[in-house]
Amino acid sequence: MRVHHPYHEIPVETLNVDFFNLSPLSVARRLIGCAVVRVLAGERLSGRIVETEAYGGLRDPSCYVVRRDERIWSLLSGPPGVLYLHRAYRHWLLNITCDAVGEPACVLIRALEPTGGEERMRQLRRGARDLTNGPARLVEALAIDSAWEASALPRAEFWLEAGEPVPEEQVLNTVRIGLTRGKDLPWRFAVRDSPWVSRSVEAVLSEASLSAGL
Repeated sequence: MRVHHPYHEIPVETLNVDFFNLSPLSVARRLIGCAVVRVLAGERLSGRIVETEAYGGLRDPSCYVVRRDERIWSLLSGPPGVLYLHRAYRHWLLNITCDAVGEPACVLIRALEPTGGEERMRQLRRGARDLTNGPARLVEALAIDSAWEASALPRAEFWLEAGEPVPEEQVLNTVRIGLTRGKDLPWRFAVRDSPWVSRSVEAVLSEASLSAGL
């Protein structure tokens, strides 16, 4: 969907339900290189997505917790392109539902490369050195509101835009980070050599090899 935003001189392709109506693995990969945009008090804050993780409820062992929560399970099984904000270690994390209705799935946005409003982001992060290289950090840097949960994209103050496609040779997929179940599934995508990813691809691969006894 191409729309005019007041922060653009030319139309941009804003991601909507059609983009997210695919499997979580497809959406997680396609989101690499897209932009996250937040308008805060008239200022545009933005970042290029450099890291994502896919979660698919019915066949994903890591989703054992949300299966017990009827509200969350219903949200993940509903329409694609809807915000799901969950807490981990007292921090909010940004997810977007995907796949067809009835297929519980989402993609976690793990890291961004700042492209606009960096000074304001640093204020929101209270001067922290690590700005958006982690899922909780980017939520804080963009002042994402947990009250937005269950709302469909795009919102007036928050949306995603298509970006330049990232070539396959520049994107690696690895196991996901910090899981106790489903930790062997290669459902994480990250831009190779990006300084903005939450964990280097090499470090994740090394840890996965050690846990497998290799």
